[in-house]
Amino acid sequence: MDAHACFETRHGRDETLLTHRHGQAYAALVLDGAHVEICVDGSFHCTPGTLLLHPHFHAHGNRFSRSGARVINIALPDSVAIDTFRALQVPRVDEAQDIFARDPAALPALIAAARADGSIALPDWQLALLQALASNDASIGEICQLLGVSAAHASRALLRSHGMSPQLLRRELRWRRALSLLRGDASLAEIAAQSGFADQSHLTRIVRKHTGLPPAALRRQIKSVQDSG
Repeated sequence: MDAHACFETRHGRDETLLTHRHGQAYAALVLDGAHVEICVDGSFHCTPGTLLLHPHFHAHGNRFSRSGARVINIALPDSVAIDTFRALQVPRVDEAQDIFARDPAALPALIAAARADGSIALPDWQLALLQALASNDASIGEICQLLGVSAAHASRALLRSHGMSPQLLRRELRWRRALSLLRGDASLAEIAAQSGFADQSHLTRIVRKHTGLPPAALRRQIKSVQDSG
């Protein structure tokens, strides 16, 4: 995705985009149609006027409705700091579309004027499972047993709501934690331990897989953006 290049995508009836990620932080505005956005942050019902803000390397998938959808996208400049995924609703679709196409410098004002658009509600056991995946090393089976659900049912439910199996969600949560910590000054070994990776080598493999860079190089890139902001 070229820096600040605006482009439109069209998606057909009942189209599905499997979980994927982009290296560049970007914004997507739904112009027509509808879809469900699924990611580690939950499920979001997107209709005309929904504004989605994706941080760098954010993994997500899409399930489009029978009407398909038309979406306009733009890479976010480094001056627009997006560290977490956000789903918003803009006041007017036509004005927001014009900003995307002709006045990217007005994106911060557009984001500030938009209101939060909540995620699709999840059952309590699913929220508890996600919290457990992020915070402890118990096996998926052990966690599910404590919550009173079968591992098979949990896997099907998370694939539906987040586009990933429980094991992949655990890895994604750990990766997001590591990415956040790379903004600070902790050693790579400390980041690996605090993020739940087996060791620094495990962290390095995941960072390379998602970004194409070793952790030290990714940290320099992050620091460079922070210093220029």
